[in-house]
Amino acid sequence: MLDRPRKTHSRIQERGLHCDLTQWPPLSEVPLERIDRTLPTLTAHQLSEACRKPGCPVCRLEGQRIERYLDQHFYENVNSPAWRDRLRASLGFCREHGWLAVDQRLGDPLGFSILYHDIVNSLLKQLSDGGTPARAPRRQSSLPGQLPEPVRRFIAKIVAALTPRKRCPACEHRDEATRAILSALVKELDTPELTNALQASDGLCLPHLRLALEQIQDEAAGGKLLGMHREKLEDLKAELGEFIRKNDYRFSEEGFGSERDAWLRAVDMIAGSRKKT
Repeated sequence: MLDRPRKTHSRIQERGLHCDLTQWPPLSEVPLERIDRTLPTLTAHQLSEACRKPGCPVCRLEGQRIERYLDQHFYENVNSPAWRDRLRASLGFCREHGWLAVDQRLGDPLGFSILYHDIVNSLLKQLSDGGTPARAPRRQSSLPGQLPEPVRRFIAKIVAALTPRKRCPACEHRDEATRAILSALVKELDTPELTNALQASDGLCLPHLRLALEQIQDEAAGGKLLGMHREKLEDLKAELGEFIRKNDYRFSEEGFGSERDAWLRAVDMIAGSRKKT
């Protein structure tokens, strides 16, 4: 079997990139001067770095971690019985994460084929007359009451077989990653380096701001985070207003400035950063 650096290098070449990963130093050998020593944890440092880029820094870290998770599992666990059992229970990945893995080439065609052959085979067994269906979901049946009982039982069996018994594993990992990232943010909010980085960034999207505020136990910290984002919302409101004004024919010759993409940043802040496609 090929060693991991060689396979990873091959995968990156497929994506049109050209670099020799075998020349990369292990993480333990990364020069310490590249790490911000004023931040006590790696996650806090990563948050600070993410603040230098567009969009919500928590969305960015969350996306990086879910991609790493999918890449690792497709590389290491395609033939793992436990992993295959887990994916059968969830009927694979949700739409978002299934297509993320495809679009970002986090898994190769053979890996997808092996996993989904297993899932489809399991479904067919459950749908067959002799198969044992998955446990029916715990919810009230929406089947019409006038249906004959044998028909109702048959349809309930089919519905149960087509219903995931567990959540998408990538969704579960994303939620765990988000909690860890927000925990680090809240814990280190009084660190000047992280506070300054957040202040200079586009800020948290509303979904992550809400989750962060739910974790805060200190009134002063909550006030700091909320005040910071109130200012960002005020600035965004002004830019949106300016964009609207310049779309008036009377001011159309003025040309657009920084407000040109305010509408995109508004969607980003209110809904969360765009998922990769």
